[in-house]
Amino acid sequence: MVNKIIGLCLMLTFISLVTATYVQADNPIIKDEFSADPAAITHEGKVYLYTGHDEANTSDSDYVLKEWSIYSSEDLKDWKLEGRVPRDIFEWAINDTAWASQTIEKDGKFYWYTTVENGDSAAPGMALGVAVSDHPVTGWEDAIGAPLVKSTDTENPDNMGAWSWDDIDPTVFIDDDGQAYLYWGNTHVYYAKLKDNMIELEDDIHRFDIENMPGTFTEAPWLHKQNGIYYLLFAMNFPEELAYATSDSPEGPWEYGGKLMDALPYTGTSHPAVLELEGETYMIYHNAALPTGGDYRRSVAIDKLHFTPEGKIRKVIPTASGITHDSYAIELYDESRYVRHLNNSLRVDPLEGDTYEFKWHIVDGLASDDEGFLSFQSENNPGFYLVRDGSSLSLAKHDGTASFEEGATFKEVPGLADDSWSSYKTFHDSLYLSKASDNTLQLVAKNSLENEGNATFRLSNADAKEVSVSEDALVMLENSTATVSATVWPEETLRKELEVFVEDEDIIDVTTDYPNQTDETKLTIKGKQEGMTTITLSTLDGNHQTTIDVEVKSIDTTPASLEDILVSASSETKNVQITGTLGETAGKNVTLKVENPNGEVDYLDQVASNDAGEFSFNFRLQSKLTGDYHVFLGANGNDPYETTFTIKKQDSADKDKQKDKDNDHNESSSSSDQESDPGQKNDSEKQGNQDLPDTATNLFNWMLIGGLLIIIGLIAIFVVRKRKEEAR
Repeated sequence: MVNKIIGLCLMLTFISLVTATYVQADNPIIKDEFSADPAAITHEGKVYLYTGHDEANTSDSDYVLKEWSIYSSEDLKDWKLEGRVPRDIFEWAINDTAWASQTIEKDGKFYWYTTVENGDSAAPGMALGVAVSDHPVTGWEDAIGAPLVKSTDTENPDNMGAWSWDDIDPTVFIDDDGQAYLYWGNTHVYYAKLKDNMIELEDDIHRFDIENMPGTFTEAPWLHKQNGIYYLLFAMNFPEELAYATSDSPEGPWEYGGKLMDALPYTGTSHPAVLELEGETYMIYHNAALPTGGDYRRSVAIDKLHFTPEGKIRKVIPTASGITHDSYAIELYDESRYVRHLNNSLRVDPLEGDTYEFKWHIVDGLASDDEGFLSFQSENNPGFYLVRDGSSLSLAKHDGTASFEEGATFKEVPGLADDSWSSYKTFHDSLYLSKASDNTLQLVAKNSLENEGNATFRLSNADAKEVSVSEDALVMLENSTATVSATVWPEETLRKELEVFVEDEDIIDVTTDYPNQTDETKLTIKGKQEGMTTITLSTLDGNHQTTIDVEVKSIDTTPASLEDILVSASSETKNVQITGTLGETAGKNVTLKVENPNGEVDYLDQVASNDAGEFSFNFRLQSKLTGDYHVFLGANGNDPYETTFTIKKQDSADKDKQKDKDNDHNESSSSSDQESDPGQKNDSEKQGNQDLPDTATNLFNWMLIGGLLIIIGLIAIFVVRKRKEEAR
């Protein structure tokens, strides 16, 4: 009996190890089927994703969409198929035409606006239907038993003839005043207000144009509002590119804003959706990145959407790593060169131009997921892999064959030139990835290598994680200048340049410099006129940013003897520096008092000016309070000079953790007895950082400890009982 209990405990311990594993989803996020035309909502802590289900074969020449699929996720990483809804919930519709749709919630009910083909010969072509349910997944029913919008309700484009498809791709939006709007269209774009019941149009259908658009509207509108600006995302031209327009009203007029995404390979269509979750904004779209994917076999993916301080949307680069994984650079040993996919050719070049060409998504080996086997996928060409083609190499799309998977799988072994680095061998034999004399990437047998360093590499994280600044609050006088340094972390980030946005350029001028090619960006800030403004510093991909608050004060407001006052403070370190001059007076005392937001004295000191009349205070705040700190400077019996600086609340402990990691990393790297290269990544890091998250790790640890204690206890009981029996 005891043996059975021990066995059960061991089994439970093993199950706890298995169930604690946390698998993250890179792009495409839906891999178990082909999916397209995404839309998403949030409800009770979950994200619900609605997609069309592409079921066409590789030989088909048209869409086959018999149903819609509904997925859910609590973290945008793990996606669960919740259910499917067949096209035939609309009895008046015909054929396999479960095309693009969008769901919205209002007053406890869910409304699903869909595209289907109308079976009424009096209004042939595509039409909009609306279904209703009390649940985001189940219970969907046709709300009105007929099309909400049909072909005879709109002016069909000339090229469509009697069978039209301009009434497709609905997007629904409820404004702050409760008014709902429905947008849709192909070639022509339309909108109409919805009645409060959400299943009837309130007034006329309006057709409109997008002003100053360098192309033609195609389809797939999506209406979104952020920071008081209305954004209309859509597909334009063909093959379709994604673009956006802006307005100060959901009824327009709409001004073209810019391109969002280039046309994607292997699919002529594109379809955007926007999701806001926990302070982040995401764009969901489809590509053709899965093996055998194409025009009629698409896959849903997700990347972050970034807005500049001026309200523009940054162009989105489709990624293989998505929002859950890091991308990596493949660095050549002893040279500042990296493996690069340039126009589908493979080279080993110095960093230059668009660093996305140097980024790779590292995954388990396609032909073997055993430890040590991996595959290299292009970061900005999802679905394209570094693959062996006979005795040469190419960048090619996964075609779903076993031979492709074997050609795209490599064995990682200790570096030939340095075993703290790595070398990569082909799957079935011993050819090595190596730099050729013309800097192309080639396959070479070990005995043919002239220089083993040419076949030795390491993987390093290519993505920025954080932007830090030496000061995040400045108080300065008109015509005075200040210098702030900014750094992108971690050190191995490929691109460390920063974009600088000034909220009000009438108040300050900002110039940037990268002195001596260091990792820091130097910002020189000059006060122009009295006022307050904000500097925003952003990484080039827009994924990380920070701000500096600047206040410029008029010279007239300071006592005559105090000049060039500059106050800088760091919210992260709580370090403060206050400098200035005391006219031409040397050796005179300047008194400083700083009060915290509660009015209590945090710092009090006195210094003497130097021969040039300059003085400086450098100190760390004692208080942990956030908010406005008040500064009082006095000299020569004048009324004190008063100003404030702000200590901001740190949004996340993750930044501190990351900085601690970076600091530990730097300290360990400088140690003389360091045994391995700091840039070398372990297997779990190289294959997408698929380690357990902290919570899962802690849970597993406790379960493992608990299981072991139970086993030890049972063994002890068994031993004691055995001894008693022997004693008898």
